[in-house]
Amino acid sequence: MQHISTAINDVMQQLPPPSSQPRPRVLPAPLPTEPTNLHELIGQFEARESLENTDAIVPLKSLTMNEDGNVVVPDRGAFSFTEWSRKQCASLLGIRWDRWFENADPKERADELNRRFARADGTVKVRTMRTLGDTAIGVLAAFVSPGYTPIADSRIARLLAGALGSTDPELRLIRHNLTDKTTSYVIKIGERYRQGGPGEVGDVWGGLLVRNSGVGYASFMVALHLTRLLCKNGMVAPVPDPILLRRRHRGASNDKLAALLGEQLGELRERLGHGVRVLHTAQERRVTDVLGTIREALRRANLPLALSARISDAFNVEPNHSMFGISQAFTLAAQQTPPEMRLELERAASNLLTN
Repeated sequence: MQHISTAINDVMQQLPPPSSQPRPRVLPAPLPTEPTNLHELIGQFEARESLENTDAIVPLKSLTMNEDGNVVVPDRGAFSFTEWSRKQCASLLGIRWDRWFENADPKERADELNRRFARADGTVKVRTMRTLGDTAIGVLAAFVSPGYTPIADSRIARLLAGALGSTDPELRLIRHNLTDKTTSYVIKIGERYRQGGPGEVGDVWGGLLVRNSGVGYASFMVALHLTRLLCKNGMVAPVPDPILLRRRHRGASNDKLAALLGEQLGELRERLGHGVRVLHTAQERRVTDVLGTIREALRRANLPLALSARISDAFNVEPNHSMFGISQAFTLAAQQTPPEMRLELERAASNLLTN
């Protein structure tokens, strides 16, 4: 499995695929409406999951590629790549896709892939979904190990709804994102925090950040989260142990997951309130070397230093020479990045305030 920091560097360096190649699809989104609460999001998850095919465990050498650029799975048919599954395929076969196939015609590309498939060792689990298309019967969402057991998004969301519903039945969403790599969303917890203090901080919402991936990109995670209402900037809450639960996709019963969540959700609002107080305190921590502080935070988070220019630009939009101001530059810049990188930048912002 590709490490998350490597994947982030790939995002920074990614170029659009050449026009001679079929453009990978994104995963289908079955419902066009925008969910406003967790219950509506569960409905969308279930509709999307209804399109999933049964996973196929096959020898890698049994796969082939046709001249339409689709992978043919034995007894299943042809499936088009997503950006993520194409990257996984390139890693499995040891190729540099865009560079190798920039000037290749469809037959040359298929011939090269099929030579490499035929020589490949090992067995993979292929995850696919149904969708409409002219040359493929669906989307190839991921290549994962045979022992990989995804935790369904709807299952996680239902467990959270059960755990939180008695104290906050509305379960409003602050944001949600679906990509070909991850599902992520933030559930609002309680009312906004208004604790006085510096006006730059403003009102803050507490919440739970949920990140899941059924395609081998990352583990399932639930973390404490704060959103600054003035500009909808968010970050993983700057408190001790903000990540409440992290699980690899190797199978877990509902009872086990529910018990783990129950253990971690105690004193939730008190811990979020502590995070808000840390934000206020950070306003008093003055910073003289803005760029140096940004670059050091990126190094500690193992994030590309190339992001420092974007974060510096965000700082200049709302200049504030405090540690709070630097953290807000990170979260403002994060809004313009893919969800996977946004989470890493929000975690880096949180670490600035707790180090």
